[in-house]
Amino acid sequence: MIQILSNKVLVLPDTIKETTKSGIILTQMQAEIPTRGTIVSVGKKVEELKEGDYVMYQPTHAILLHYEDKEYLMFPESSIIAKIN
Repeated sequence: MIQILSNKVLVLPDTIKETTKSGIILTQMQAEIPTRGTIVSVGKKVEELKEGDYVMYQPTHAILLHYEDKEYLMFPESSIIAKIN
């Protein structure tokens, strides 16, 4: 697994919705950008979050990482808006 450093968190984002509830297929530009996901790794300076937390985040501060056929997002801890229970 990827070891995250400093105050960064690694998130596995929710799947992008490609259809509406009524079945209409959305183009890539119309599909929602995921703003929620599960934390899979945290840096040593992260204090309030842990692996497995489900969070809401600001996607504008994300760094996209590809690892073992999955896409992850890396953020500074300050880009996490809330933990969702």
